[in-house]
Amino acid sequence: MSLIPQVKCGRCDRTYSGLRSRCPYCGAHRHKKGKRVSDGDNATWKLIIGILLIVVLIAAVIVILVTGSSGDPEESRDKPNTSDGVTDLPGNSNPGTTPAGTQLAVTLSDGSAASSVTAKAGDEVQLTVTVTPDTVTDKPVWTTSDENIVKVEADETGMTAKLTAVADGTAAVTVTVGDAKADIPVTVGDNSGTTPPTTNPGGTAVASAIEVSSQYSKGKPIEDNTLHVGEKVTYTAKVTPSTVTSKVTWSCDTEDALEIVELDETGLKVRITCVGAKGYVHVTATVDGVSYDFRIQCVKAVS
Repeated sequence: MSLIPQVKCGRCDRTYSGLRSRCPYCGAHRHKKGKRVSDGDNATWKLIIGILLIVVLIAAVIVILVTGSSGDPEESRDKPNTSDGVTDLPGNSNPGTTPAGTQLAVTLSDGSAASSVTAKAGDEVQLTVTVTPDTVTDKPVWTTSDENIVKVEADETGMTAKLTAVADGTAAVTVTVGDAKADIPVTVGDNSGTTPPTTNPGGTAVASAIEVSSQYSKGKPIEDNTLHVGEKVTYTAKVTPSTVTSKVTWSCDTEDALEIVELDETGLKVRITCVGAKGYVHVTATVDGVSYDFRIQCVKAVS
């Protein structure tokens, strides 16, 4: 079927193209417009062709949109995400987050707890920190309160540090992971590498070690625990040897956070009350120059 209108000759009654001025069969001139042939068939084909053109056009637009938006999948996958102004690099998802309750445990090279360190000038001591939970990604940072007494140098991971005793005196080495930290008292002296005396000048035994437990730890040494404002907990010091008669003294680094009350004359047992929500507070029990350090997290009372 042709899209060009057809006309019918008035003489021979045959149809021919409307573009011609006379009938190609009998030569008769077309009278004005001639007799137009019914264009029903032509209209049907015009509709079909029009629909096909629209479908092709829509398909072309879809292809262009899909191709332009997808791009190279490999390039899109490897490109760092900077939509929020922070570049996310492989292995660095959600950096710098330390969940509440993160705990640090510092140990010596033999695996024992490093509640304190004693050494003489020139000695080197290795410390290792264990972070709980192990999903924390922040790198431990080690610092010293006085480089003239003890220096500290951490490895690339920050999990291990080497302490070097420089000169006689006392200092503190601190390891920090986000908001959590642990302090290790360090004493440097000429006699720190020798066997400590077992008795005082008066003949009484000298403490060689001290540990602290709470009424809830079932006799096991504690490192960190939490108290709400107004809460009271009894803590007990265990001194080695048990024949030590020297009094145990207790202290904390934030006096308006805790109230410490001795429950006996030896200082072995105290009641500690949380009086202020000050966060982590360091508590130290000391006897004959030997100390045990732990932390209490002071938080608001439960309503």
